[in-house]
Amino acid sequence: MHDATAARRAQALEEAATWLIRLGEHDLSDADVDAWNAWMEASPLHAQAFADIDLLWEAAADVDPDRVQAAREAQAPRVAPVAGDDAARAAITPAVTEATFRPRSSVRTARAGHRGRRAGAWAALAASVAAVAVTVGLWRADAPQAGSEMHLVAAVGTPRQTTLADGSRIDLDAGSEIVVQYSSQRRQVELVRGQAYFSVAKDPARPFEVRAGGAMAQALGTRFVVARRAEGERVSVTEGRVQVTDLRVDGGAAHQVVQLAANQSTTLVENGPLLAPVAHEPASTLSWLDGNVTYRRESLRNVVADLNRYSSRPIVLQDEAMARMQVTGRWQTNDLDAWLDSVARALSLRVVRDGERIVLTRSGPAPRASDQSGADALTARGLQ
Repeated sequence: MHDATAARRAQALEEAATWLIRLGEHDLSDADVDAWNAWMEASPLHAQAFADIDLLWEAAADVDPDRVQAAREAQAPRVAPVAGDDAARAAITPAVTEATFRPRSSVRTARAGHRGRRAGAWAALAASVAAVAVTVGLWRADAPQAGSEMHLVAAVGTPRQTTLADGSRIDLDAGSEIVVQYSSQRRQVELVRGQAYFSVAKDPARPFEVRAGGAMAQALGTRFVVARRAEGERVSVTEGRVQVTDLRVDGGAAHQVVQLAANQSTTLVENGPLLAPVAHEPASTLSWLDGNVTYRRESLRNVVADLNRYSSRPIVLQDEAMARMQVTGRWQTNDLDAWLDSVARALSLRVVRDGERIVLTRSGPAPRASDQSGADALTARGLQ
């Protein structure tokens, strides 16, 4: 599943490189622009890949095109060994630390300045940037080294992936944010918001730590998800073992610690304890990597939080009592309206699209938070 996702992202990156070159050519037509727009809208992966390539293009825009070929030849023997090492990163300067797609009202306007400066040379520059990006891998171009820090954000509606210098891989869900700090002793990641899936490279000398709120998950070589939810921080292990520590200290009390094995999860409850391990289904926990969401009696509060990471308009609940309703089902994240409307119908709620925001309100008799009829109906509809 994970390899298939990586392959799709690699393909999207190559296609984005092709579009980058095409959009800079003299004979760009309206049909070309329409085709590019259709490609961009076909998948969130396309928008993210083009954003990454486009940022590299903008960084290279001030480079003397006459020096591109010489630099490319000088770097070629050094790029091949290992994607993400110092030599490989030297071929992409400056490194990308954050890529968020910024739509343009006119591709022609955005590229006009570039096409006016020796089209052939700039096409060569675009090809060079694209080739290096595809060969080295943009997910490694922003990898932090010892003593450095990286800030990575996934745009609303657009999950993204990065591979760190040590080979560890991070998948960020849409609307999520992390800060990565590496030193000679530790590998530390702070999950600022959202959720992320970590595939950790083994390095016994440097523990891999993920902090989210008051929770810290530590692993040497394993795969796990950390999510910041409304009720607290959730850690779910899919492979190996992870130690979860409650960093909150009350007086001289010792930190509470939970050991998780594969297919186990725990939650650090806000203003509450670190819960004992419980079983979880990896296929459901990781479904967002394949563009789906899967819920098993999940609170509506958390479902709305997920919806907000994919929505350009904030989605809110009419009252706090609705947040405790439970949701079970499976949806595609690229069809936000179907996802939202199906949840609302099953829970006897109404969707009010009110200008700048979307409000979930009660319709008819208010369903009780403990009433499971909505969840049962949702199971039948959501899993079809």
